[in-house]
Amino acid sequence: MLRIDAERALQQGRWIFTPTLTTTANHDTSGPVPGWAEAIEAVEDAGWQLYHWSASLDIHGNPQAYPLFRRRV
Repeated sequence: MLRIDAERALQQGRWIFTPTLTTTANHDTSGPVPGWAEAIEAVEDAGWQLYHWSASLDIHGNPQAYPLFRRRV
C-alpha cells in the first residue's frame, strides 16, 4: 500500500512524500521496528530518497515515525 501511495505521488508530480509509519508490535526498543525497513525500501524503490526522519511515540506509547522523502532526480 505504501509503495502504491509513493508511486501515485510521483505520477502526480509531487517532489515531497511524507508518510507516517506506526507499529503496535511489542519489540526491543534497541532493535529494529518490524516492517519499517521494508517500508522505507519500498518507497525508495518507487523513486524516492529518504531525506529526513523524525520519530516519537503515539498516545498509546507505540513508536511512530515521520519520514520525509524527496523525489530522486
